Amino acid sequence: MKGAEGAEGASGAEGALLEVRGLNVRYGGFHAVRDVSFTIGEGEILGLVGESGSGKSSVARALTGLAPRTGTVAGPGPRGVQLVFQDPYASLDPRMRVGRSVAEGLPRGVGRRERPAEVARLLELVRLDPETARRYPRELSGGQRQRVAVARALGARPRLLIADEVTSALDVSVQGAILNLVRELRAELGLAVLFVSHDLAVVRYVCDRIAVLREGRIVEEGPVGRVIENPADDYTKSLLEAVPRLRLFEHLC
Repeated sequence: MKGAEGAEGASGAEGALLEVRGLNVRYGGFHAVRDVSFTIGEGEILGLVGESGSGKSSVARALTGLAPRTGTVAGPGPRGVQLVFQDPYASLDPRMRVGRSVAEGLPRGVGRRERPAEVARLLELVRLDPETARRYPRELSGGQRQRVAVARALGARPRLLIADEVTSALDVSVQGAILNLVRELRAELGLAVLFVSHDLAVVRYVCDRIAVLREGRIVEEGPVGRVIENPADDYTKSLLEAVPRLRLFEHLC
């Protein structure tokens, strides 16, 4: 990311919030991500899609410093990119009340007295009652826990949110609500999103563009409508054939 995070201190492409060039991720002898390049514009939602083991989560973790990487990443600084994990229960301390968990994401400049009001604002931003701050994660539903995780990420005031399979552990009805939340946050905050998913039905509903990842490489990229309706790569076609519910979220549009 720009300056501190850029591997070579490169600036982003014109009009791009995030520019990734030649990203590689290795775990010992295993090459999980190979020469991946893409950009994300201001306020854009890019879907990174592929089957399990394709390298999607490795890309997400590399962009936030949680996985070893080489290549050039130019964009927001470390706090300007925040990651929301697949399992909200695992990412929240079960011994910590929701308010304290959300407050952990706040900048150091937010004083102790200001924190309760800021936590309440963040919870309202993700459509939760501020009273939720008093509760523990075990007292919440899966969808509510995922909203808490998003609120904590938003506390850092990021310009880019990385959502790593954030709906895959949720019921279908709850998935739709979380997808609507992502779209609303983009509209309200001008937030850009890297939306990581194996589900093309979900990606179709929420994203502007799609990048298809196979065995650590991007094999196809383009506007969501073009990739879904007229895929150029055989692997993309196989992913589409494996998802019989592409119309699942059309009623939400």
